[in-house]
Amino acid sequence: MKFDQARGLRLSMSWLHTWSGLVLGWLLFAIFVTGTLSFFRNEITFWMQPELHHADSAHVDFERVVAVLQQEAAGAAQWSITLPGPRNPTLGLGWQAPGKNEARTEHGQGGGRGVRLVLDPASGEKLVGRETAGGNFLYRFHFELYGMDRIWARWIVGIATMLMLVAIITGVIVHRNIFKDFFTFRPAKGKRSWLDAHNASSVLSLPFHFVITFSGLLLFGNMIFPSAMQRAYHGDTSAFMQEARGRMATSATPPPSGESAPLADLAPLVAVAETAWGGRPAGSLTITHPGDRRAVVEVRQARGMSLTGGRNSTQSLRFEGVSGRLLDAVPPPPPSVVQSISNVFMMLHRGLFASPVPRWLLFVAGIGGSLMIATGLAMWSAARGKDRAADGRIPFGQRLVEVLNVAGVAGLMIALGAYLWASRLIPADIPHRNDWEIRVFFYSWLLTFGYALVRRHKAAWVGELGCAGALIALLPVLNACSGGRSLFASVGSGQWLLASFDLCALVIGGSLILAARKVALHTPKIRVAKCAHHKATPDADTLPAAVASFPSFAPVPAEESA
Repeated sequence: MKFDQARGLRLSMSWLHTWSGLVLGWLLFAIFVTGTLSFFRNEITFWMQPELHHADSAHVDFERVVAVLQQEAAGAAQWSITLPGPRNPTLGLGWQAPGKNEARTEHGQGGGRGVRLVLDPASGEKLVGRETAGGNFLYRFHFELYGMDRIWARWIVGIATMLMLVAIITGVIVHRNIFKDFFTFRPAKGKRSWLDAHNASSVLSLPFHFVITFSGLLLFGNMIFPSAMQRAYHGDTSAFMQEARGRMATSATPPPSGESAPLADLAPLVAVAETAWGGRPAGSLTITHPGDRRAVVEVRQARGMSLTGGRNSTQSLRFEGVSGRLLDAVPPPPPSVVQSISNVFMMLHRGLFASPVPRWLLFVAGIGGSLMIATGLAMWSAARGKDRAADGRIPFGQRLVEVLNVAGVAGLMIALGAYLWASRLIPADIPHRNDWEIRVFFYSWLLTFGYALVRRHKAAWVGELGCAGALIALLPVLNACSGGRSLFASVGSGQWLLASFDLCALVIGGSLILAARKVALHTPKIRVAKCAHHKATPDADTLPAAVASFPSFAPVPAEESA
């Protein structure tokens, strides 16, 4: 009785697992892939602006930086300097132009509102990067899609995320021997091979899959489950948002005196701050009342690694701008319980807390999650290869899934490759250039649907995987030929930010080409049931006659799902 109940539970969970994964599987794959790339969105944006590649971040010429600010931002009440870091070797300047309230641009990292400039840290030379949608488009797409109302888009992504969580939980219930199956892989076995690949990619990163999906769902919690927040805060949404976001550490600044005075050398102030923080690097400087006798320089620590502190967990030191005397240390305010919980899930989901090694682990786990979804979709088609009609025709529903599988998986990789190629091939001075990059992404993705529709299933997989692999594997060549720093130059100069991008492109592109080759060489095995009077399977010459006599012996067509 208990066995029947357990079997019934697994069967019901198997149905739920299959359809929750299939209905929105293609959207989930796109969300997972673009979300995985978003762990390195700053690096992607930097790669897409070759004008910035030759910046020298070995040291910062603060005298030259101040001279540029005095020339460009004279009369501004406050200057901000974003120092180079491991994720962006350029230096960013920002200030509020008098009488203006311009929106922040996306050149460089961090910064404030108003006018923005990007400099070479060592020479102080102005760098003008081309307009690009960069990694920010991929980041926004993975939770807001594109070209539709943001609220509706977030609802769609939220529902898809909920189905993803259902698929993960039911998948664990369905696979009784999931950990045993993780160590089992049977190549060239059709559906069995897809199932083994699906199990391995699922179990390897199972904690990551659960945490990233659950945290993503919680980030939509205020929208999907507003009653909990409204009840706890008596309907005051602003009070919750203020507590969840926290506040920056601030200190009172005296008003300007009206007397001009030269600014102290900034390099020693940064050195004092970094020594006080035990060698942790400074991330930015804010100079209030520059050129005034009461000028104040605040040196802020680079973004911390605290999970609970979030963005506002960094420390800062304040100095007199003229004498350089230390005024006070501004400790970060202690986070509340609500803020700590909110920060933990936000930092985990976005990888903001991570140093390079954990960030790469998150990236690899994200690839595993993408493979989990892709193999699950392919397994659905492989399992239904026998459902073809006797004359070789394919049921409409199965054919639709096959086309969506090819375009949703391999086609997305083509769109991503085309998007990166567009960042270099579209003229740098064309108006609304970032919009054209996005158009190339969607137009190329749309073409992959048409190609998958008119080609046979196997040929479509081979063509699109091969095309995606070629586009991505040739990105290092494109980079070197379009003004960027080449792979060899990046490795030789220790510029691993660029080198790692090109190396990843080679690995991912090569993997896609290898996958295309495997699909092209794959020949589905023809399975024939054993005859009651003949234990041996009929050979290739006598097979058609045997099949004609016994319809149940009908082999799987050669054009079976790959």
